[in-house]
Amino acid sequence: MNGRLCPAIVQVFRLEYIFATIPGLTITFFLCAQHPADILTIPVIEGLVVVALMIFAGLGINAVTDREIDAKYATHKSRIPDAVDVIGVPRVWWIIVSMILTAFALAAHLCWQFQSWLPLLLALGEAFFGYGYSLSPLHFKIRGVAFHALSLTLATGIIPFTLSAYTYLGEIPPALAIFIAGFAIVQYGFEFANQALDYLEDRTENLLTPAVRLGLHRSIDAALFVPAVGMVVAFAGLYLLFVSRIESSGLEIPVTQVLTAWGVAIFVMLVGYAYPLAKTFEMRALCRGVPAELCAPKLPGLIRYARWQASSVAGTAAAAAIFYVTTNYLWVTAIS
Repeated sequence: MNGRLCPAIVQVFRLEYIFATIPGLTITFFLCAQHPADILTIPVIEGLVVVALMIFAGLGINAVTDREIDAKYATHKSRIPDAVDVIGVPRVWWIIVSMILTAFALAAHLCWQFQSWLPLLLALGEAFFGYGYSLSPLHFKIRGVAFHALSLTLATGIIPFTLSAYTYLGEIPPALAIFIAGFAIVQYGFEFANQALDYLEDRTENLLTPAVRLGLHRSIDAALFVPAVGMVVAFAGLYLLFVSRIESSGLEIPVTQVLTAWGVAIFVMLVGYAYPLAKTFEMRALCRGVPAELCAPKLPGLIRYARWQASSVAGTAAAAAIFYVTTNYLWVTAIS
């Protein structure tokens, strides 16, 4: 049992997403920090821990609540119920509750440090939209495309990044809010492809997920269209961040230099998005003119969603690093 316990915990709490989580936690540092030591401050560390605990607790809740359905999938999800059984359902819930209580205690401490209720309100919002994705009576997962989108966009993107950014700045500038929204829309857009992976099983179980509601082919199309919309928003937000950082510094930077740095950052983001986009185009080509019943069984070989997220998040983190180095060091050095 002990030899199987650690791998089971990794499976239930989907720790393969750690390769997306770690670079994701650096994005707010690169966009908000003025000095490398900023990441070592108590509020920032606590904010990062709150975000990580609440996200992985949500993945654990999803594993427990969906274990009977997951057992019927032809994908890697079928291994999750076995992992839940290895740990034991009561023990899984004990771990989840411990994670959530720890996160809320830290959020309360952040409220005390900032003399603001916002950290706790964000934690409550994360619990409502994140855990409501899987838990009845909310069960946003099957409440329609709008509720599904609202739940995941807020719980996996906007709220965590807002909370983390707040621990650096004590506020959320409009340019940063635009970038966070765009990034969250991109990440949610790729979820349409992930949902398409379970199309046949979800339809059989009468789970009205977005893929079932839209149909397999339109869901794949959405996995290309929605990220494209999000990219436009994120790129605009990143440009505004460059401009606002320069204006706040009082430096006179030629527009060409700003546009060059912004263009390089966008290119790096696109490199990160290239892998999930390429695989989504492969899905679309594979399913073009083919009935969903014949196409869906071929999709698992194309989708490794944890890798998709790791690639797209790492690209965004690298672009944010370019922003940090450019605005905090290179231009300051050039002017001085």
